Amino acid sequence: MADLGKLAFYGGLAVAAIVGLFFRDSDLIPWLVGGLGLVVGFLNIRAPEVRGFLIAGSALTLALMSIHGQHFNPIWLTGIVYYEKVFVTHVLLVVALVAFVHTARDGR
Repeated sequence: MADLGKLAFYGGLAVAAIVGLFFRDSDLIPWLVGGLGLVVGFLNIRAPEVRGFLIAGSALTLALMSIHGQHFNPIWLTGIVYYEKVFVTHVLLVVALVAFVHTARDGR
């Protein structure tokens, strides 16, 4: 990842955690966190890193989904996990779509 992309990614993770702790009840917040994920996805597309990013991001998303589904989590942890999941899945959406288009265009 480029330096700006790394900074945006880590900043997005921090924003998602803060939102999950303090702003869980807003209807607009998931859209903002998801939008931030889309922007970060565009900043982090580098050909050599795409495969590893998609694998690691998919594993992270699966783990977050599993944790989010546990009924015994405290409400604060559920909020953090939910917004981290929203952020990461939107980053993955952009990276996967770009990789898909490049693969289809190149015929590989």
